[in-house]
Amino acid sequence: MPRITQPEDAAWSADVEAAVATFGNRSRNEILRYLSAHGPATRGDIVSAVSAGEPSVAKHLTALEEAGVIVVDVEPGRRHGRSPRYSANTNRIKELLDAHLKYLLEK
Repeated sequence: MPRITQPEDAAWSADVEAAVATFGNRSRNEILRYLSAHGPATRGDIVSAVSAGEPSVAKHLTALEEAGVIVVDVEPGRRHGRSPRYSANTNRIKELLDAHLKYLLEK
């Protein structure tokens, strides 16, 4: 079985890594498309709208928040018993896409 290796390339930045992890996953793209089109939404709204179950959506929302491509109106640690609303962070989405394009197309 071949080993998975990390690129040994100075141009492979944290933003490129985040772009690949974020945009290389169909469910995450579907969540971002939904949030971009419909504005702030609860996790329940997102689960109803996308083709993934609640545990999967919860996992993806965490990853998307860590990448900065979504923002949440309730800070971590204060969400228990509340219904936080998630929004797409279009500026960060563009930053990651730009970083990925630069990595792929520029030498």
